[in-house]
Amino acid sequence: MVKISNESQAVLELIKRYGPIRSVEIVKMLNISIKTVYKHLARLLDEELIKKIGTTPVVFYVANTNTKEDSVKLDKDARIIEENYIYVSPSGEIVRGVNGFQEWCQKNKFDFKKELPVFIKKFKSFQGLKKDGLISAKKTILSGNNKLYLDNIFFSDFYNIGHFGKTKLGQLVYLGKLSQNKALIAEIVKIVRPAVLQIIEKYQIGLVCFVPPTIDRKVQFMDVFSKGLKLDLPEVVALKVPSLTKVPQKTLRKLEDRIVNASKTIAIDPSQKINSNVLIIDDATGSGATLNEVAGKVKNITDNKIKVLGYSIIGSYKGFDVISEV
Repeated sequence: MVKISNESQAVLELIKRYGPIRSVEIVKMLNISIKTVYKHLARLLDEELIKKIGTTPVVFYVANTNTKEDSVKLDKDARIIEENYIYVSPSGEIVRGVNGFQEWCQKNKFDFKKELPVFIKKFKSFQGLKKDGLISAKKTILSGNNKLYLDNIFFSDFYNIGHFGKTKLGQLVYLGKLSQNKALIAEIVKIVRPAVLQIIEKYQIGLVCFVPPTIDRKVQFMDVFSKGLKLDLPEVVALKVPSLTKVPQKTLRKLEDRIVNASKTIAIDPSQKINSNVLIIDDATGSGATLNEVAGKVKNITDNKIKVLGYSIIGSYKGFDVISEV
């Protein structure tokens, strides 16, 4: 059992009762100096009895439901969760690793010890589908029933991992787009950049094309992502055709509707000079309709010797409808 001073215990009880609470509010309620409050907060944080939420300068403190006493000793396999799991609480708090997995189990009333090996097995089976850290999805996109313009299509991970929810990259892409958080997008770049560079080298890519966004946002995911990649390659510019009614690709449930959407709403200037292999990059791939239609437009203004490949950070495992929320 963790031993703390009576004053630290008073701070803890206040946080348990009123949290989320700020340090200045603790000062007022306990009538002690801010320096003393920070000392107790540091102690409680060190013992993992509380945790900080929010972002500087607006920081709050809440009681930690997973303390050191509840911590799990990790073997080699369990460390996979520590490195590859992210849980987002209903309040929007990002909890990583084993702590996040524990909170997910608690929320869904699952037995942590039973779910742990199931997750590990599922994760390893997904990893087994990768080659050099990439998943090739050419055989599965567009259900194999439509004309393929892409010579190949890759993504770095699946969007979700069964009933466990989103993969780490799935969560980061979802949160990065939803919150327009540049730090999260930078984290994605750090994870996937080696794979993108590998594709460029292996397939002798000389041009890159970033799929344009449909929805106007103050911080555009793909703008931040493309700058972070620092590919130093000339771009094939793809533009979104402006319209009064904008229909996001990923809100469409039918494959044929997605194909029409991609074909009619994305334009590529035919005067652009395309004289080398092209890599088209998107954030999330479901049916593959967008990447494939853009590839068709690129090939329409090139000769047959040019190869066009697609890359997406995350992709669907069982069908394009599972990532319609991105």
